[in-house]
Amino acid sequence: MDGLIKILNCNVLNEENFMVFNPDTVWSIDYLNCIKEMENFYFSKKIQNILMVVNKDLSFDKNLRGDFDLLDNQLNKKKLNQYIFTGCQIINKKVFASIKNKSFSILQIWNDLIKENKLYGYESKNKFYHVTDLEIYNKLLKNY
Repeated sequence: MDGLIKILNCNVLNEENFMVFNPDTVWSIDYLNCIKEMENFYFSKKIQNILMVVNKDLSFDKNLRGDFDLLDNQLNKKKLNQYIFTGCQIINKKVFASIKNKSFSILQIWNDLIKENKLYGYESKNKFYHVTDLEIYNKLLKNY
């Protein structure tokens, strides 16, 4: 996220809303429809942040724990969470207005949005391939 803050501070990004992809997810064309649907939901509801999540049962890496719980496109956290963040999100610039540090964790923003009931999720039904570590990477090479 540090790079994102630099881009925002340089005023290079003219759009108010932008999509961010984490590079440790194996993205495929199969996600295209879900991304379009998530984008439509985001703009139709006029929200400021949405994360693509997947049920942890669809994860290739069975050791991944859930990040969130999802109910009616609203994300929250419980002791046991069923949904994993895929690494795709749409964010509005305004979400970063309160960030004063050059280095921060996106979890800070998500936790603040959860407190306000403003962190949204969109469920993907695709199998989730995340390059967690070298062991998973090697397994993915053999199976993907």
